[in-house]
Amino acid sequence: MSSEAEKAFMALRLAGRLERVKSSGEYLDSRRHGGHNIHLYRMDGFFCEVWMRIGHDQVEWIEIPRNMEILAEYVRLDRNDLPA
Repeated sequence: MSSEAEKAFMALRLAGRLERVKSSGEYLDSRRHGGHNIHLYRMDGFFCEVWMRIGHDQVEWIEIPRNMEILAEYVRLDRNDLPA
């Protein structure tokens, strides 16, 4: 289910979404998929991904990940970091 904040964000054009991410997003992590670097940001009440083609300094799209498996790709557990 989408919140009103998510609906308002997705109603923006790409440039508007990017401006919103720059002004109020909190960078969390990055991953690679195919030919893209994908950057995860925490927004007010939801997460979004900023997709950039590798080797280009241009945002291709910004979306809200709906699948928890996508968000799980950002989680990296290193056994050496776990408490004994």
